[in-house]
Amino acid sequence: MLSDIKMKLNSKSARLGTAVASIFLSLVLLLGLAGGCKTADDTENEDDTPVVTEVSYPLTVTDQLGRTVTIQSEPQTIVSLSPSNTETIYAMGLEDKLVGVTTYCNYPEAAADKPKVGGFSTVDVEAVTAIGPDIILASNLHESTVIPQLEQLGLTVIAISPDNLEEVISSIELIGKCLNQVEKANSLVDGMQTRIDAVTAKVKNLSDSQKPRVLYIVWHEPLMSVGSTAFITGLITAAGGVSITADSVEAYPTISLETVLGANPQVIVVGTGMGSGADAPLIFMQDEPRLAAIDARINGYIYSINTDLIGRTGPRIVDALEQLAQMLHPEIFGAFSG
Repeated sequence: MLSDIKMKLNSKSARLGTAVASIFLSLVLLLGLAGGCKTADDTENEDDTPVVTEVSYPLTVTDQLGRTVTIQSEPQTIVSLSPSNTETIYAMGLEDKLVGVTTYCNYPEAAADKPKVGGFSTVDVEAVTAIGPDIILASNLHESTVIPQLEQLGLTVIAISPDNLEEVISSIELIGKCLNQVEKANSLVDGMQTRIDAVTAKVKNLSDSQKPRVLYIVWHEPLMSVGSTAFITGLITAAGGVSITADSVEAYPTISLETVLGANPQVIVVGTGMGSGADAPLIFMQDEPRLAAIDARINGYIYSINTDLIGRTGPRIVDALEQLAQMLHPEIFGAFSG
């Protein structure tokens, strides 16, 4: 169980350069142009610029590992090597093009019926090659071995590896561009962004004293949380909380009970999943006698959240953000019902 959790979480390691830099540069250019003088004609015509909804091939893109990849023609068949990519394909309504997924791709339920190409971290390269897809959507977990192997076999691979909510949006836009499905991608991200903004707008002006101290639990033996570079830490911040382990340089630090007692979290969120022992971390945090005096225990603010929901950087990450917001600020978003 712990090895599976680590594998899922480690797939979200830091890749912060390309997407953020391009967005920042676009904003700088936009602001720079906005500072100049406009004529009446300029104002009238500025909305006349056509929105590009189709791409032409060959298409060269930069993926989220900073790799330059050329797609020779519009992909008709797709293999997904991560659950979040699979969920994105379904959310865009492109499941008919999906011809291979991993054994971890369990959402939506229909994904279970797709041909399997191995596990998330144990991709069967031969199985992928036998399918011969037009494009493969991988993750940073596959950077060192799987991607080079697939490319040596002449297959086209795009790495999707977002580290924060902004990059999740960018990743979906990138997938839409690669597949010549820009309109579908834009429709999906517009809905996601609206929901994200609805949360962040309500917490952005909270004072420090209004932001609860939050402990996120990955596992209990040993006690493991999330550090400064972990995706979940950013979600806690976006939901109006402060992670008590946010200063850790490790993405998923091991912490002591003494650390928890000293920080006295007001809210504890525990990642739980499926199978035997999946709720063991939650039971530990609810029952451990040495934690009886912390605020979260006294006030009954110990919650569980599905690790597939909060650990996958696809469209459902907004569901996780909204659930966190309810856990941290029921006075704003309403009580979390589970």
